[in-house]
Amino acid sequence: MKPWLAHYDDDVRRSLEPYPTDTLLDYLERLARHHGSHAALLFKGATITYRQLEDQSNAFAAALVALGVRKGDRVALLLPNCPQFVIAEFGAWKAGAIVVALNPTYSERELQQSLDATRTQTVVTLSLFYERINRVRGRTGVRHVIATSIKEYLPPLLRILFTLFKEKKEGHRVELKPGDHAFPAMLRRHRAPARPDVAVGPDDRAVMSARESLGMDDLPLIKTGYASMVADLLRERGGESRVLQFPA
Repeated sequence: MKPWLAHYDDDVRRSLEPYPTDTLLDYLERLARHHGSHAALLFKGATITYRQLEDQSNAFAAALVALGVRKGDRVALLLPNCPQFVIAEFGAWKAGAIVVALNPTYSERELQQSLDATRTQTVVTLSLFYERINRVRGRTGVRHVIATSIKEYLPPLLRILFTLFKEKKEGHRVELKPGDHAFPAMLRRHRAPARPDVAVGPDDRAVMSARESLGMDDLPLIKTGYASMVADLLRERGGESRVLQFPA
């Protein structure tokens, strides 16, 4: 007996069987192949197509592998809602890494705790938060820092206006320390027609987060696999054709 089914709306499926065996990487690859010119991401008037998302995440995956990132390693994203988050997330997955999404409002103490708890070695950060990462990285296991500017995916006119009037004034313009990396330069350097040859399956871990317990110092880890992510999207959006429809 499943009494909770009586409370489901009429348009909610009672079961997701047969359970998905594909990962989000498989869905993106198919969308890029069959609907490559369709919009995947919309950002401040700019459009990133499924083909661009597939190609740029392939390049970022190749860049991570070249840095030494291996399957099961953690790649943290200290980014707001922007195209770089999605590109870096899919790139990390294609490299076999586990994504750790960090809240941009975290204090230095919270950043350090999260990076320690997840054993993160690579961080992708908005340039605005670059100095905050620098102040805590020496107390963590972080080895690689990759910085990206919010202007990189703005439409041309907005990019020019941002560069002239906001970039320096608001702290987005930074000088990278030796050994750190610029996100767009990595994409250009590692352009590739296909993703790295790293096996990723539905039972592999996709994301990890560390949440501070109320009144406690320990940070319990929450891990989510690809299969459960796809199942959640199927249940929420009602069909395979909508799994990777990103909200505008």
